[in-house]
Amino acid sequence: MPSLSDLLITRIDPLELDLATADGIAEVLTASSAAAGLGMPPRSGAAALLSRQLQSDGTPVDGLWVATVGDRVIGHLDLELPAQENTDSAHLRGNVHPELRGHGVGRALLEEGVRAATDAGRAKLYTGAFSGGDGIAVLERWGFTATPGRYAVRRVDLHEAPHGLWDRLYDEAAGHAADYELVHLVGPTPPGQLEQMATLHEAINDAPADDEDEEPALFDAERVRRYDAAMAGRRQTVHRVVAVHRSTGEWAGLSMLCVDEFGPGLAFQEDTSVVRAHRGHRLGLLMKADMLRWISRERPEVGAVDTWNATSNHHMIAVNERLGAQVVAEHVGYRRDL
Repeated sequence: MPSLSDLLITRIDPLELDLATADGIAEVLTASSAAAGLGMPPRSGAAALLSRQLQSDGTPVDGLWVATVGDRVIGHLDLELPAQENTDSAHLRGNVHPELRGHGVGRALLEEGVRAATDAGRAKLYTGAFSGGDGIAVLERWGFTATPGRYAVRRVDLHEAPHGLWDRLYDEAAGHAADYELVHLVGPTPPGQLEQMATLHEAINDAPADDEDEEPALFDAERVRRYDAAMAGRRQTVHRVVAVHRSTGEWAGLSMLCVDEFGPGLAFQEDTSVVRAHRGHRLGLLMKADMLRWISRERPEVGAVDTWNATSNHHMIAVNERLGAQVVAEHVGYRRDL
């Protein structure tokens, strides 16, 4: 184990983050995922760099610290300060390389983040850790309390799924949704459809929240445009399946999946939502089954899809399990009042 006598923690402007440092952050992320038993593919420095410069709205993270020993990155911390909703909150995401935990590196990074969040006038600090890892005990020792935000991470193996499974589920759901058709969209939403897409994004607010004190994200056309531009800038190809009501032309439902072009082997299921007036037609199952058929056909390099569900979201969990998703991890949210 290297000596920590020359440990250095540096705050970096995310827009000046260089690829060599981002490669170091990616190495820490890869090692941390392996230690947690997540079965994630290796992270790429390019993805780590762009995600911190663009997030999901085109803006950089509000704080970025790296812990180094000599030329080696051994830890990092990201600070996000919500600017639209929940402006009394701050979010931290960070890791220390498993080989170097237990020597105060994580606490030193946390102190930097707490100081910056406090200086920004934030009253609540949120973070999280995976069950079974050492992060749970550490966060509780540092004064964090578990929130209702408990998520199960489920994975669908696209290459080992039973033959015809998604076709059968699609046909089953389609029998209850004869009044709807599905549309495929790849990449940014066409400008003339941003308002309709915003309505579909906002329908996700009915899902269980991480914390009952949190305000839901409000979507409009500009927010969707910024999201799409950020994903494109991060080389994240967004695939959307949209359910459209045949007789009225109303957009009724949405299922999204992102493929990281720097590492397309594992894709990520994003929001699946149905507008309240169109529920009860199995559109969620229809769209998600169609997405898996589409991705497995058009993107054979994608071997698996991960999806996160609040453990209280029993309806969507049932849908995902029918699609072949199996639990690979559980993530627990934590909060500390400042």
